[in-house]
Amino acid sequence: MNLITDKWIPVIRKDGAYDTIKPWQIVEAGNPVIEINAPRPDFQGALYQFMIGLLQTCFIPLDRPEWLRHWEKMPPLGELKSAFEKVEEAFELDASTGKGFMQDHDDFEGEWLPIEDLIGGALSNNTRKGNKDLFVKTGQIKTVSSYWAALALFNLQVTGVLAWGQHRVGLRGNAPLTTLIIPDSRQSILWQKLWMNVIYREDMDHIPGDILKNDLAHIFPWIGKTRISQNKKPTSPSDANPLQHYWAMPRRIRLKVEPVKGKCDLSGEDLVMGVKSYKRIPDGVYYTNGWVHPLSPYTRKSKDKFPKPIEGKYAGEGFRQWVSLNYDEFTSEEKRKMRWGRALVVKHYYEEKPHVASTRLWCFGYDATNANVRCWYESSMPTFQVPKDYIDALKDHVTEALQIAYEIAEELRFSLIRAWFRPQSDGNGKKKWNHVISAIKNSGHLSTYKSIEYEYWESLEEEFSAMLDELIAYGQTPGQPIEIYMQWANAIQRHCLSYFDQNVLRGAVDETDLRRVVDAKNYFLGVLFPMKKSLLKDINEYKKQMEVAG
Repeated sequence: MNLITDKWIPVIRKDGAYDTIKPWQIVEAGNPVIEINAPRPDFQGALYQFMIGLLQTCFIPLDRPEWLRHWEKMPPLGELKSAFEKVEEAFELDASTGKGFMQDHDDFEGEWLPIEDLIGGALSNNTRKGNKDLFVKTGQIKTVSSYWAALALFNLQVTGVLAWGQHRVGLRGNAPLTTLIIPDSRQSILWQKLWMNVIYREDMDHIPGDILKNDLAHIFPWIGKTRISQNKKPTSPSDANPLQHYWAMPRRIRLKVEPVKGKCDLSGEDLVMGVKSYKRIPDGVYYTNGWVHPLSPYTRKSKDKFPKPIEGKYAGEGFRQWVSLNYDEFTSEEKRKMRWGRALVVKHYYEEKPHVASTRLWCFGYDATNANVRCWYESSMPTFQVPKDYIDALKDHVTEALQIAYEIAEELRFSLIRAWFRPQSDGNGKKKWNHVISAIKNSGHLSTYKSIEYEYWESLEEEFSAMLDELIAYGQTPGQPIEIYMQWANAIQRHCLSYFDQNVLRGAVDETDLRRVVDAKNYFLGVLFPMKKSLLKDINEYKKQMEVAG
């Protein structure tokens, strides 16, 4: 069983047909593949990373002209097949040779544990015993195909999720955010979706590592002797080829591939061979000292500090992080103290790649703490190729518009709290609502409370995209784009007033008090249409002037 030579990747072809292919069949031209069809959304993300890593490792374009040539016309099937087969030995699932895909080089003694532990978002012993299996319930996944077990292992190794004791977290920390550039057209083929995220060979020096360490063991760490980390022995980028970023292996794990009868609990396919259990041992590769994965954004406190990967939970914030994920963002321009730095693959898209298609930024990742995976998040947002001279102004304008939205989101939540709960008073008779959160939890209204923010931002996605188009056209025009902000503020105000009126009487926890509801509504109207000096006040006054003039 081999991940290069076997058919195992589920896909959808252009005519809508479902198929299973070998990796190199993504360039079949007759009825091209348009999408991966994984059985779980987190495995969809894992397969994209697997295929991008394979292309980056085996079929890397020299420069922009070569990349563009293969964008416009897929490489011949035989050419990609030959390129992938050069690393075939690293993708064998049988670990008895010491070269099992993503598995420890040497066999070891250990307890055989249920394979569900390795499925993203599943369990560890402590999670299971503590009944914290919120994302995937125990006992649902007992047998999986060898290929999906291998992908689950790959997903665990590259995301670093499920860190048990001295079992190391990933090269990108625990549960990183992944950001990919994806063509926006539904007609785009899978090859283009993957190829858009491959970096030129001439730009590989932007990825930390030693390019001279080019044997397979320095790219695929399971090929050579396992590098262990007793006493936290570090593995720095200088100890490996830059391509090991795509194939990091922090965990020492062995899969038990055995004859089975029945179906795969993930894909439903009939099995002859499968995986029910695995074993593990601590002190795997301890990645530290400056690894920077090309598919993840990072934060950096100062130039003399190593960057730290952004966590996957931020995928749930969608376009709220548009500036941070598309452009480097600094909290201090003078000291270049970075709040967030976009992923290298995003930077490469904006600064090196030709503008060949409209695209979106696909963001995904787990919300996880150690071995407790709470949720899987993914979102997408528009991308724009804009003149370099326009970028700073665009970032400022988008940040300003989002700040308005953030402030009103907080006030919407607070206004509903004022309507739903009786206030408490301090010693000076001032009204307080500090008791509200505990009251919400005790009353079971926490999900209603949390949905306020979710529905707020969801309602603004379309308007945000429209605003971006207008801000880009506005460019470097002097002054604030008040008219554009006005359309944005209108959308916010419409949603807020509608949402408040629909929910103010339905969500009350304390006995409904109409006076309290009216007071809360008046308070919120004062927020949406302020009298004191603010950007929102300027926008509202501009709107009134437009109405009078019209």
